[in-house]
Amino acid sequence: MGVFKIAAGTQLAKFLVSNNPVDMIFGPLGSAKTRTMCLRVGRHAQEQDPSPIDGKRYTRFAMVRNSMPMLKRSTLRTWRETYPEDQYGRVTEGATMNHKLAYSWPGGDVRCEVDFISLDKDDDVKKLRSTEYTGVCFNELPYVEKLLFDEADSRLRYPPKEHCAVQPNGQKDPKWRGLLADGNAPDEDHWLATMAYGLDPPGGLTQADLDLLKWPKEWGLFMQPAALIEVLDQRGNVIDYTVNPRAENLENLPSDYYDRQLRGKSRAWIDSRLMNRVALVVEGQPVWPMFNREFHVSREPLKPVPGHEVLVALDFGRVYPAALFGQEVNGRLFVQFEILGFNEPASAFAPRVQRFLTQNYPGYSVRFVGDPKGRDKGQQTEQSSYDIFAAHGMPVRPAPVKMNDIATRTEAVAFALNDNPAGVPRMQISPACRTLVVGCVGRYHLEREETGELKPKKDKYSNLCDSLQYFVLDRGDGRRMIGLTPTGIIMPIKVAKGRRTMRRIVG
Repeated sequence: MGVFKIAAGTQLAKFLVSNNPVDMIFGPLGSAKTRTMCLRVGRHAQEQDPSPIDGKRYTRFAMVRNSMPMLKRSTLRTWRETYPEDQYGRVTEGATMNHKLAYSWPGGDVRCEVDFISLDKDDDVKKLRSTEYTGVCFNELPYVEKLLFDEADSRLRYPPKEHCAVQPNGQKDPKWRGLLADGNAPDEDHWLATMAYGLDPPGGLTQADLDLLKWPKEWGLFMQPAALIEVLDQRGNVIDYTVNPRAENLENLPSDYYDRQLRGKSRAWIDSRLMNRVALVVEGQPVWPMFNREFHVSREPLKPVPGHEVLVALDFGRVYPAALFGQEVNGRLFVQFEILGFNEPASAFAPRVQRFLTQNYPGYSVRFVGDPKGRDKGQQTEQSSYDIFAAHGMPVRPAPVKMNDIATRTEAVAFALNDNPAGVPRMQISPACRTLVVGCVGRYHLEREETGELKPKKDKYSNLCDSLQYFVLDRGDGRRMIGLTPTGIIMPIKVAKGRRTMRRIVG
């Protein structure tokens, strides 16, 4: 496995020998998290009980990364350094990537299969659902959705019982099976920010939601020390950094590694990547540089205002369907809640939106506006997203924008953000909309396409930010920004109050 030193007593060493059903390690760049996770795979492969049938130790693992380029450039490279191909056999690359390790080991030869999976498109999620593993390892977990992590737990049923020995509980099971993960500090809207780093949860969550964000007592959490120590002036301002002598893996790094990492980096980047702190790292040019978090985000969660209709703005992307809920009150726009789905068709997302309205806006008049492309028929069904929402009692009106022009949409939001009479924000977003806020701060940013044109990056932030665009366009900001008066709107529907059914009553 090559020469690699792990100092005793470190978080790396503790993570390596742990046997919890879920173990995660977080720390700065260069701290050997991924290498140690690879070693952990080998440890479990060697410690698996020999099969009662042929005496071999059978295990199967998945190494997961959020995108194929990063899987090949980072995860797979670290794996090859840990398990050189001249000693352990070649890694198979192609439509699927895997490594089959077969070597002698005292008490029973090792037979360990490792699949390398990227999760950058919908079909890759299906790959995870079509096989069985002893363990699933997430490289850079902060880039992975919670539902996907939860799905991996249902895949842990290898090897089959006929190859398992009897455990102390009297059952024929693998000696260990579980989930492993590593990563740098997550963004503040990620589920790990609250679960692992103790960040306050967003407002407006139910007790059931809050319970899901508690760290389970049977999970293992390993937090590495920061790579640097801050040098402060008399006022407590950071003026410099020195290398933390307690930082892990220093003996395996070049002597100037962290000094070089500091060059030209923002404070947020240093906090996130080197100090192991939750921080928002903005990459690229924000679509709305005029967005001011202290000004445009309310200090307290926004609540529904009786007597005013509710507007639900929808984006129908299959991977990240999105919905925003808000109201216009006395000319001001209040965005109160968000829902961001993952890998859900409209047939699954519509009932979620319907339930949310019933629980949070009982008795309110509600209207729906959405992505004009939502009228397109699906590839495997004759129903459009609009048809499906209408079948659930939620008729959707397309946002008033010609050709769904992205420039018009983003400029409408910019107009609303800049329209602040008497110094009062015309548009205000609730802190409960944490992913939308992170998107507005800068995660929703411009990237250059192959044509050379700068366009907003498409991801989960763009779907919620698209919903915000439909929200302000529906309220007439597309017309206001060119000096026209907003046109009339269709009548809202009424959300049933005190009824068991989830259906809407047409007003």
